[in-house]
Amino acid sequence: MKQILYILGLVVLLSGIFTSCKPDPLDAMRENEIVTLDKYIKDNNLAGAKDDATGIYFKLIERSSDTTLVRSGFKLLLEFTITFIDGKEIPVDYYFTTDDGLGHHYEPRSFYVDVSNDLVNQEYVQQIVGLHRGLKKMHVGDKAFMVIPSELAFKAVDMSSTLGIPRFSTLLATVYVKKGYSPAQQQ
Repeated sequence: MKQILYILGLVVLLSGIFTSCKPDPLDAMRENEIVTLDKYIKDNNLAGAKDDATGIYFKLIERSSDTTLVRSGFKLLLEFTITFIDGKEIPVDYYFTTDDGLGHHYEPRSFYVDVSNDLVNQEYVQQIVGLHRGLKKMHVGDKAFMVIPSELAFKAVDMSSTLGIPRFSTLLATVYVKKGYSPAQQQ
């Protein structure tokens, strides 16, 4: 009887050791994202574009003459395109672009900086934290490019069945702040 318990204990111990040594698929996916992000940053000379305060890579494309700095509570009218790091479009393109791909733009989309309510939260682009952080580095009328790591986008959430966005997806965003309204101007 003791021998059977000893063997069972040994089997449980060995199976615990074996299963704990298996690589976590989420860790592997995250590591793959980091490698891809590092390669993209190096290949596109964006190492100096990292903003340690926000966690995104930010590059101003065009500075506006408007001195109104975007802040929390602003309602913005944006023209934007958000893609995967490899440049592929996100399948549900209406949510992630105002460009029809033919050089025409859809109507600028409303975006509320750091505002959270049921209506605003239904917009998928509103859920991208890195976009909020990048916009607060811009003036009304500016155009910028941002590299948004997954931890500031949709994280490890698998949205491939609804939006076509797999876990740990780094996003590229080109954003033009067409108009901006401070909280006081919205009333």
